[in-house]
This record gives sequence, C-alpha cells and structure tokens, in this order.
Amino acid sequence: MKNGNLRAAIGILAALCSIYVVSHFYRVSNGVIAPNLMRELGLSQEAMGTLTGAFFITFAATQIPVGIMLDRLGTRYTIPVMMTFAVIGSLIFAAASGMAGLTTGRMLMGLGCSCVYVGALAVASRWFQTRYFATVAGVLVAAGNAGNLLATQPLAEVVAWVGWRNTFIGMALVAAIGAMVVLLAVRDAPSGHPFHSRGSERFGSVLNGVVEVFRIEGMRPMLVLQFFGYANVMTILGLWGGPYLHDVYGLGLEARGSVMVVMGAGLIAGSLTFGPLDRIFNTRKGVVVVGGLFAAALLALLAVLSKPPLWVVMGLFSLVAFSNAYNIVGMAHARAIIPDRLIGRGMTVIALFTMAGVATLQIATGLLLGPFAGADGTVPESGYRTMYAVIAGTVLASITYYSRIRDAKPSQDGVVP
Repeated sequence: MKNGNLRAAIGILAALCSIYVVSHFYRVSNGVIAPNLMRELGLSQEAMGTLTGAFFITFAATQIPVGIMLDRLGTRYTIPVMMTFAVIGSLIFAAASGMAGLTTGRMLMGLGCSCVYVGALAVASRWFQTRYFATVAGVLVAAGNAGNLLATQPLAEVVAWVGWRNTFIGMALVAAIGAMVVLLAVRDAPSGHPFHSRGSERFGSVLNGVVEVFRIEGMRPMLVLQFFGYANVMTILGLWGGPYLHDVYGLGLEARGSVMVVMGAGLIAGSLTFGPLDRIFNTRKGVVVVGGLFAAALLALLAVLSKPPLWVVMGLFSLVAFSNAYNIVGMAHARAIIPDRLIGRGMTVIALFTMAGVATLQIATGLLLGPFAGADGTVPESGYRTMYAVIAGTVLASITYYSRIRDAKPSQDGVVP
C-alpha cells in the first residue's frame, strides 16, 4: 500500500472506531444499570432478558438488508442514515416509563447500530490486504470495546451523578456527532478499486448473492461458531454480570461498575492480542479452537466454584472477556473464504448469526433465571452457576462443530486489490 493510501486508511479506520465506541456502549449499557431498572420500573428477570435482547434481535433481523445497502450504497452513507435511529432510540429509552418504551428504545438503538461493525469491516477489507484483516479487525474491536469500558464504572459514576435518563440523552448527542464524523471522513475504497465501478444489480441477483454466501464451503460451522461465541461474553457483560454481583455479593451501582470494568479491559487486551496471532502461528483455525476451549473452561469454573472471593470473580470475568477475542480470528477466517464481491452480504450474514446468538442467549438465560428468583426478585448463586454451566456448554459445542472445517492459513491468502 502506498504511503498516501496508508495514511488515508488509518484516518478512515480512526473515524470508524469512534462510531464503534458508541455502538458498543449501547450494546452493554444494561449490564450495570439492570438492577436499577428492575427496581425503579418493577421489571422481572424474564423482562430484563427480553429488554436487553431486543437490541440484538433488531440488530440481527436487519443484517441482510444492511448487507445489501453496504454493497450498493457503501459504508460512508449507510452508517449516518442508520445511526439516526439510534439517536431517536436513545431519547425514547431516556423518556420511557415502562417496558414498552424501554423495549422500543433498545430496538431502535439496535437498528441504528446494525451496520457499524460490518460496514467498518467492509471498508477495511478494501483498504487493507487480507493477511492483515485479523489485526485490523482486532484494532477496530479493541477501540469499540472502549465503549464497553464506558458502560461499566464510568457509566455507573455518571448515572449516580445525573441519573440514567440524562445519561442516555447525552449519548444521543454523542451518536449524532459520531455519525457526522463518518460522513465527513470515511471513503469506501481507494481510487481505482472495483467498488467504484460496480454495476447495478437486479433484486433477484442481490438475493442470489445472499443465498450464495450460505453455500460457501465451511460456512455452516462458521455461523454456529459466531452464534454462540460472542453471545457468551455479552450475556455476562451486557446483562447478568451486574445482577450477579448485586444478588450474590451485595454490590451497589458504583461497586458493580468497578468490577465490570475489568471485563471491558479484558476485551480490549484480548482484541489486541488475538488479532496478530493468526499470522504469528500461520493458522486461524488453531487460534480459534484454543481460544474457544479456554473460554469454555473459564465459564465452567464460574459454574463449579461456590461463591469464590470477589477477586477471583474479577479475574475470571477478565479472562473470559480476553479469551472471547477468538471470535475476531474466526471473523478473519470467514473473510478469507468469502469472495470480495460478496463481502458486504457475507459479513452481514455472519453478523446476523452473531447478534441472533446474543439475543437468543440473553432471552434464554432470563427465562432460566426467572424460576430461581425469590420473593424480593433476587436470584440465588445456584441460579447463576446453572447459567454459567449452560453458557460453557454452548461454547464447547460450537467449537467442536467448528473444528471440522478446513483451515485458512494467512500464508495462503492472496492480495486484495
């Protein structure tokens, strides 16, 4: 890549990272404030699981049309248009007085954020060579995970200061600014790239492209991997981590934020560490399998340990988040087997299964924990340990299925124009 193109690519990546921070904040913000919402608005565990999963349901449901938009309109215009819904959703969430308003707000946030990650990956695939894709994706995810950090201790402190409603009003403004930065700074591809000379497609051809993605060799195990991989950490960080610390350890809002911040830090460290590993060891499949097995083992420890010291919980939370970065290498594996002409639709099909997995696991765990809840609404440790065991089992099963597919070694990658 020429120096001018490299500087442009880095600037574009920085702009995309900024909006990805906002997307991640919205994803996990319920994790810390869940006990507050449940107490203030009288929400049950089942309702909280559904509410939090609403973001990911909408996110997943819109992936196919988003993929078509990205392939036809490009990331530069798609993200600002879609983020308008996130701004509106954040304001509705802030004004909500019950389940209907909260859920509507979360769904609109999910709709608005649904194009950010895949849009950024589509742009990165055109500006950076395929063999560096995992590293670039790792940088993007690490930056986005700063949003996870903001949704832990900093969120707890801001909510304690101005309340959760004013916090989401402020985030609406931040989201609007981020969308404008994307519009002004992002370019979808370098000059001379085939993206600029793409022709129009008939609707039937567009849908055939989606079907073609599902027919790619190895895609089914890849989709199962993504369905359960990201869901395990989002179910803890984005939903039940806060209630677990509240119910089992009696921690208040700011104390919960202080514990959960280590999980956000683990996600960032893992993203930066796992990103280059496929090139270092010249294997994507190997990195994914080892990382996934490690994550399953850590979740199993949370299931079998009876009220471990808080520092042990913090350590396990951090390591679960760190090891979850195997999904980044899994995404790079998927990128290596998807033709460039289908990259937008291919990445959104992957994202569809990823977010559908998060929504499914969050809702399922809410239904799982509901019967454990006592008269005061708190869940005993046995309920959470059962939940950790179920999550560990889903990760192990997905890694076992994924291990059947053929590796895509970075040394065998061609050069993306």
